[in-house]
Amino acid sequence: KREKAVFSRESGNLTNQHSFKFSGLANDNTVGIDLNKDEAGNIVKGCVLSIKSRKKRRRNQPKDMHHRQVLKRDFRRVARTINNETNKQYYRRDLNATALARWTKISNCSLE
Repeated sequence: KREKAVFSRESGNLTNQHSFKFSGLANDNTVGIDLNKDEAGNIVKGCVLSIKSRKKRRRNQPKDMHHRQVLKRDFRRVARTINNETNKQYYRRDLNATALARWTKISNCSLE
């Protein structure tokens, strides 16, 4: 029973695993990478990088809590932006490799 993986669908969870490290609700700082969609809901090139705001006044407002950034450029530039936002800014450096792995999967998905 205990060997099975438990998953979750919360936003800000990079691996969708039910654990404190990857939780988008339990942690103060979260990083999320999602598919980029247009108004009709169709998947388009790129991804959406969402980071929980660093400003205290925005953390109390659920609508403005996450800073979302649409990244549409080529693979290397998007990877550089993700690296700069997580690793270089000292914001959840432990999730840098996981975020880049998720971007790799999303870019391969959107190209096909």
